[in-house]
Amino acid sequence: MNAYIAIGHFKDSENTISVAMTAHTKKDFMADLCGNEFVQYVVLTESMVEKFRAILAADDCFGVFEQVKKLTTNYRVWNKVTDYIEQCFDFIEERLAAAKEQD
Repeated sequence: MNAYIAIGHFKDSENTISVAMTAHTKKDFMADLCGNEFVQYVVLTESMVEKFRAILAADDCFGVFEQVKKLTTNYRVWNKVTDYIEQCFDFIEERLAAAKEQD
């Protein structure tokens, strides 16, 4: 099972949050999110989280934005997702670790 984390919001809320779970495939993970009325902006794999960790360690804010642009074509959420990753990366790592432990 692979661990995935999605950044987005629940259907009745516009508050940006992240949700982590394990699933066999990314497609299965995204189907679970839709079933729980979660609207994802981006879905990150463990390797993508590692890439963001390296970018943030290098203090390359523009690098985070460039990676987010590659993850989604929805330009309306690029700044929102970039800000969430920069400000809440510790939450992302904690949720991903917790999801891997539950597996």
